[in-house]
Amino acid sequence: MKRNDVLIIVSTLLYSFFFYKQMPGINYLLFSIVLVFMLGLRKDNVFADKRWMVLAALSLLTGVFVLIHGTVISVISNFIALSMLAVNSLYVKSSFFFSFFVSIFSYLSSFVYLILDLVDRKPREPKPEEEGDKKKSGFFVDVSTKLVLGIIGFLVIALFFVIYRRANPLFKDFTDRINLDFISIQWLTFTFLGFLLMYGFFKIRHDKKLHESDSQESGELNEERVHAKPNAFLGFIIPVQMEALIGVVFLAILNILLLMLNSLDLSFMFGGADLPDGITYSEYVHKGVGNLIFSVVLVILITMYFFRGQLNFFKGSGGSKAVRILAFLWLVQNLIMLISTAFRNQEYISEYSLTYKRIGVYVWLVLTAVGLITTFYKIGAKKSMWYLIRINSWSFLIVIILLGSTNWDMLIAKYNTRNIAENFDDLDFEYLMNLNSNAMPIIYEALEDIDTETLFQSESTAQMYDDLRVSYMYRILGKMDAYMEKYSEKTWKSFNLDDNKTIKKIKGFGL
Repeated sequence: MKRNDVLIIVSTLLYSFFFYKQMPGINYLLFSIVLVFMLGLRKDNVFADKRWMVLAALSLLTGVFVLIHGTVISVISNFIALSMLAVNSLYVKSSFFFSFFVSIFSYLSSFVYLILDLVDRKPREPKPEEEGDKKKSGFFVDVSTKLVLGIIGFLVIALFFVIYRRANPLFKDFTDRINLDFISIQWLTFTFLGFLLMYGFFKIRHDKKLHESDSQESGELNEERVHAKPNAFLGFIIPVQMEALIGVVFLAILNILLLMLNSLDLSFMFGGADLPDGITYSEYVHKGVGNLIFSVVLVILITMYFFRGQLNFFKGSGGSKAVRILAFLWLVQNLIMLISTAFRNQEYISEYSLTYKRIGVYVWLVLTAVGLITTFYKIGAKKSMWYLIRINSWSFLIVIILLGSTNWDMLIAKYNTRNIAENFDDLDFEYLMNLNSNAMPIIYEALEDIDTETLFQSESTAQMYDDLRVSYMYRILGKMDAYMEKYSEKTWKSFNLDDNKTIKKIKGFGL
């Protein structure tokens, strides 16, 4: 049996053992250690490949994040890091986007390729040392034949097992004492899906030409190669002198427009200007953010267009220098715009509350800021488009891993209830109630500390808000009770630190 087949079988059994009817916890870290070890066994000179070592460390780090938090985002970051490692174990120097899409394709197509591998696999030729056994036994079978024979044999044995149970009461009584409760359609389905996942993990499917173009394309612009090709775009030949002139005019106009936008933003934030009638602060933040991020993406694409080829090396009449300066100014102004957007998003959070959507705004702002900075560097260092794509793709991985390092539900609950007595009337409790179970004790403690009698002078108003407070506390009690019941059914494999703290807090309430 091939090494890959052994790895798939062992990892499938461990997958079923660690994850069946369990929650995210130490099981993910242990499973990550096993997968990293298995991939290391399969790779030659593993310690010489620095990228592989970094991805292996990130895979284990994300496993630690699952052990600490057990959140969905930590599980996703662990899954992505391990997938990147699996692809780079076979195909070195693969970019993030290539590795991500190849791994997803491999997982989704694993069942189809499993069938094709079983049907189309040619019987392997026996090794010289096996020739003697072949002559003695008179036959030689390959792995797929053994697998098919094994499945048929298992089904026949299972059939006779059922027949003998029905035929002999003593045999039935004896087998009833053997605990086979774990064997069920649900467990078999779960294990089979785990097998398909591991099959895709260890047998990555890819296109060799696509991998070569992804890994071998240079990140540096070569002047000779650039001038060897016509300065074309969408099939049209554009003289570099004309492109420089277009760039100067185009970027000058865009700089003026962005200067006006930034001036208005800064005057509103620091000059005390008011919003126009009919526009709320929420619309100003959220609608503006989406359009601004989209505009920055266009900025990067337009800059990539102008500095894709000959304009990087054009020296005639100062046009190239003017375009470069205007491009730098435009990028700097876009960074200023992102900073002002982050500032007003923070003001909005301070005024109202923290939500996943507002955290998402920061995530996108960070990613677009990285895109602008790397574009700035691309122009200055005369890097290629491939360099920009590669460097920005890895920034996505870093951001995803960092997102998995925090229990955001707990952070949101702590932030939004920090001044709950003063902001009780403004808090969105329905939103808080939709957070995960780790946030419930935090909200419960905050509600417990509120004294409505001191907050409201009117007795009737105080009673109304106290009734509302108590109703929320009862709902939280229901969620905590369901959480405790669910967690009691889990084993040590589901242990994570945040859940452990939550359980201790709930028990500490003495409810």
